Amino acid sequence: MTAGSEGALRLEEFSAFVCEVRGHEPFPWQTAYLHRVAESGIWPDLDIPTGLGKTSIIDIWCFLLAWQHITGARRTVPLRLFFAVDRRLVVDQAHEGARVLQRALQDSGPTTVTGRVAQALRDLGASGTALESVCMRGGVDWSSRWLSSPVQPAVVSCTVDQYGSRLLFRSYHTSPRMRPIDAALCGMDALLAVDEAHIALPLLRTATDCAAYQANADHPDFTGRAVQVISLSATASASEDRPRHSITDSDRDHPVAGRRLNAQRRLTLLDAAPKGKDTTEAFAQAAALAVDALLAVIERPVIGVVANTIRAARAAHHLLAQREDADTMLLTGRSRSLDRERLLAHPLVTELLAGVQPDRERPLIVIATQTVEVGIDISFAGLVTENASLAALVQRLGRLDRTGDLRLAPAVVLRTSAQGGESTIPLYGEAAERTWAYLMERALTLDMSGLHAASLARVLAEGLLINPVTLPALLENVDISSMNVEAPLTPVIHRTLIESWTRTSPAPVPDQAPAPFLHGLDTSPEDVLVLWRADLHEAESKPDFGQWATRMRQTPPHAGETVAIPARQLRRFLTRSPAIDDTSDLEGTTPTTDMAPPGKRQPAPPMSPALRYDDREEQWVPVTEPRDIRPGSTVVLPARYGGHDLYGWTGTRDQPVTDLGDYPAADTAPTRIDAHVLAPLTTGEDSNTVRVTTATAHAVRRLREEDPDETTSIVNELLDVLLAPGFLPVGPYADLVQNRLNRLRAVERWTLASTCRTEKQGHVVLDTEDPCHLVLVPPRPPRGQRERTPGIADDAADASLLSRPVSLSRHSIAVAERTAAFAAALRLPPLLVDALRAAGHAHDCGKSHRRFQCMLCAGDRLLAESLDEPRAKSGMDPADHHARRRAAQLAQWHRDMRHEAISALAVTAWLDIRPDHPRGDDDDLVVHLVAAHHGHARPLLPPVTDPAPEKVTCTMPDQQQVIVDSSDMGTDWTGPDRFHTLNRRYGPWGLALLEATLRLADMACSEEGT
Repeated sequence: MTAGSEGALRLEEFSAFVCEVRGHEPFPWQTAYLHRVAESGIWPDLDIPTGLGKTSIIDIWCFLLAWQHITGARRTVPLRLFFAVDRRLVVDQAHEGARVLQRALQDSGPTTVTGRVAQALRDLGASGTALESVCMRGGVDWSSRWLSSPVQPAVVSCTVDQYGSRLLFRSYHTSPRMRPIDAALCGMDALLAVDEAHIALPLLRTATDCAAYQANADHPDFTGRAVQVISLSATASASEDRPRHSITDSDRDHPVAGRRLNAQRRLTLLDAAPKGKDTTEAFAQAAALAVDALLAVIERPVIGVVANTIRAARAAHHLLAQREDADTMLLTGRSRSLDRERLLAHPLVTELLAGVQPDRERPLIVIATQTVEVGIDISFAGLVTENASLAALVQRLGRLDRTGDLRLAPAVVLRTSAQGGESTIPLYGEAAERTWAYLMERALTLDMSGLHAASLARVLAEGLLINPVTLPALLENVDISSMNVEAPLTPVIHRTLIESWTRTSPAPVPDQAPAPFLHGLDTSPEDVLVLWRADLHEAESKPDFGQWATRMRQTPPHAGETVAIPARQLRRFLTRSPAIDDTSDLEGTTPTTDMAPPGKRQPAPPMSPALRYDDREEQWVPVTEPRDIRPGSTVVLPARYGGHDLYGWTGTRDQPVTDLGDYPAADTAPTRIDAHVLAPLTTGEDSNTVRVTTATAHAVRRLREEDPDETTSIVNELLDVLLAPGFLPVGPYADLVQNRLNRLRAVERWTLASTCRTEKQGHVVLDTEDPCHLVLVPPRPPRGQRERTPGIADDAADASLLSRPVSLSRHSIAVAERTAAFAAALRLPPLLVDALRAAGHAHDCGKSHRRFQCMLCAGDRLLAESLDEPRAKSGMDPADHHARRRAAQLAQWHRDMRHEAISALAVTAWLDIRPDHPRGDDDDLVVHLVAAHHGHARPLLPPVTDPAPEKVTCTMPDQQQVIVDSSDMGTDWTGPDRFHTLNRRYGPWGLALLEATLRLADMACSEEGT
């Protein structure tokens, strides 16, 4: 596409583009930034005050990517934009902003500016989708394949941990074999925009260092594709010589921007530090007093109360929720995705995000943590905030009268903790104390003792004026470093460490954790993902870990039921530690207290048992000691433990947690029929528990005793009991339960046979030990649709599954052509395109092994021997774990035997004869791509030999047949040297991109059924 074509796009049309997408004109700084990047190809850091739309970097990137493609110039604008911020709620809103852009591109007419941008992006990505929008944080299911193509333009809203761990080949909460794909998509053709960069400075530096190492690749086509980094904070940058972009007089004189810059924010201090009292309770009482005072003077009925910890926010919410003259809501970032979605859909939150109107009858009081400091577009008329560092207070003040429309926007800063002696200020420490001392010299300070709300209300208009115009003068000649949390020391990344991280299979032991490179050396361990299940029972007062693991395999965890919690806090929760829970909504923050004092090692305290998923062994293992809780892992707790409610993590054992394990996004996910799971979702009465238990036990008994032809009627009768008026679900999850039961009732047929699940027939799974528990697996999706079942990843050892059989020849050709198409769209050199096509054609040739074919035929050796040609996909039910394991056992195919090991042997033999077939000029690369196409061979394949070796005939890309002996499977000692050489040649992230190109093509063809 060229500038003279019908779809031409000019930089001057950016204003019209923003109007079509957002409904308003861009600010002057945004247009100036667009032109600056277009002219220089460099992305300067942003030094822009809060409230002036820094998230517009998404629109700027999108427009420039389309513009550059249309002009036909060499592409320098990255294909993927990662918007990173350490606030989970903000990540969600940034994602929603990206989805607005995505929908606008999708629905735009061809003659609009947006339509031309959309068409350019579709042409660039060789896809029917102009833009993908991905939310990447703990509790969101992007663990398997979050982009279908390496050339798909995408906006990814993410937290520091989720992006950084993937960049460093150590993805949190994903399979180790998916790590190279994640690293490639995060480290190549990527633009990383870091909001609130003064907190995320280690990530800025780490990403910049990674880009520098990639730029040293020997191959010239891989030196300029490394991730580019932008700081969206005025106080932090990856290096001092980074260019910056700031506002100008055009912004100050702008009718909208100028009003926001001059907002009348007046700040008053209230000292409420208790003497020997609970600081959390002191904050709640002081916040209540300040709210009373603000209600008397605010011009719009909406007040924000911001606490430093979840515990303090909950205490304030508990007290303020007792008011009968106001509406209250609590916002924290650490909550399960399904709970968060319901909270964000609540009418009060919808009203807050849309803007509270002046004529609202009752005031709205929003109690929150740091989750509202940045990136979220809400505007309070009055603000109460706990004392914090200067940077944090400035960010919180940015949520006050963001439009600058009010004559008075008062803020009250509360001090309820003092730094010194045995007292500490959570999270901010000395920085908060020095900030308080600085503000005391300039702002009116009142003491809580004996103060009345009316007295405080009378002086709010006299507070210190703080806005983007006055702040520079207030901070002139002031050392602000002492008032902000000292930037943590970030360890230096060196080549040896990067080479260690690239080794993902097998990973080195010991293995360097990425946390210090994302948050600094003085931070706490990273988070763990926690979920709750109600059907994890005890036998004779002891946990039945075997049954627990079976239950988790039957209904694998999904993202919507998980919440990210600091590992240390989960340990405290399970050991019932008396230490104060200082959990905040900041990732990687330094803990104020530890479980045990330094010195002599303390014995492990008794702990409530749990279950953890072992990524290496791919199985659920018991958790009985605090050390078993490993950062970055997934832990399941019995629902009776408590620890979470509608608002998020509580850290207390007061109420059981609702089990949400049956409600992933997939319609074909298994559903448990169990009184312990279903009854809490209804009225919660004991009679309902008895009713479900009795009905289920009766159905299970009939299913075991009666004719299999009666299975459908038995299941339907059970579902009719659950759908009866007396059992209708209530509460926040009623719609989930009701919809799921109705969908199950609409299934045409049910069967007990594990191999008979079809597009119209579901599968009933009985529990051999529990007569009151069964699992209903809905029918398969319609032909041509991929089954997305939690726990079944594209990298699974037996991932040769699809809802119908596919021949090996068809699949090989399809993968070869799709890989070449991806490579061409990436504008790789022709020789690399040929190498990728050859590897794509040969990647699965090892599946011709006789016993592997038997496994693909569900263990039926006669069927396998009668096939006209080998299969690539089995047609077995991807959701039936038992049938998959049984097929492997019948075929005597060990789960660690790799078909790609045979493929690599065959390709090596083929290349040794120097075939006259296009294959590029890098034979080592072709062999590596074949060996690594399931995430192994980095640098070694599993050292598993064939216990019953045989000759395997493999068809090569030129249709030659190569015969290899499966006895040669096992450790390939040439692999490490080859892997080292290729990493130097293409760079660590460049080699990962080449692997991802083939693997994503393979996954796409497997999904489509070729």
